[in-house]
Amino acid sequence: RCSLRLLQVKIMNCRIFYGKLLVVLALLVAKTVQSDDVAAAKRTTLELVPTPRILSGSDALPGQFPYVVSVRVGGQHICGGTIISQKSVLTAAHCVYSLLPHFLTVQAGSVNRTGGGVVVNVTQVLSHPNFLDYNNDIAILKLETALPYSNLIQPIPVATIEVPDDVGVNIAGWGRSGEHNVQPEILKYSRALRTISNEECARDIATVSPSILCLAKNSGNGICGGDAGGPAVYKGVLVGIASYHLSVCGANTPDGYTKMSYYKDWIAENSCSGVKM
Repeated sequence: RCSLRLLQVKIMNCRIFYGKLLVVLALLVAKTVQSDDVAAAKRTTLELVPTPRILSGSDALPGQFPYVVSVRVGGQHICGGTIISQKSVLTAAHCVYSLLPHFLTVQAGSVNRTGGGVVVNVTQVLSHPNFLDYNNDIAILKLETALPYSNLIQPIPVATIEVPDDVGVNIAGWGRSGEHNVQPEILKYSRALRTISNEECARDIATVSPSILCLAKNSGNGICGGDAGGPAVYKGVLVGIASYHLSVCGANTPDGYTKMSYYKDWIAENSCSGVKM
């Protein structure tokens, strides 16, 4: 009996140890996702850098962007996300593809990064099957419970046609506002970006996939750490989710967004019911 009890204690201790180890590893992965030093594939002489942050942004008001959520690990923000139905959130695949669902939660209904709103567990991470580097950088998070819609929590329709060139879009996120700055407490947004053609974008990137929406901006604007997965919105419709920026944050080069119209069928087939197209 003593030997059996000792064995049971050892097994329990092992389970506790490996459980803690998994949590630590998940947090390390989350920290890596947030880091601007993550190695990225080079295209031309400029480096694609993941997890952008919004530069020169303004503080959002409660309910101004009710579809924006914080994707979290261990209660810490790692990326942005966008509500497309009560149980489905879109984000960038590079934020979540290496994480088990039970490490992830979504905070909705608050512009405050550190609290407020509601927090819902993630039950499934569905990254695009052809995700590689920044190609097909899109994932759907399926939620354990339905988000309670209100004036603070609402879905956004997903674009089914391409957005025109040379039009302004809104972006939002909790990413850092400078190369070495901390993440802001309050959600930031910017209207300083405009769509450009892939031909114009190719002046800075050797090859631009048709699945990428390029957004041009002036120096000191754009996205950078902690904003990946966040929305680009045109006339109240989700047209892109933040994927990467070129070179350093705020450089006078386009930012890359995953184009929603390109993935409309995949989104419709793999999301929970209630998605508006």
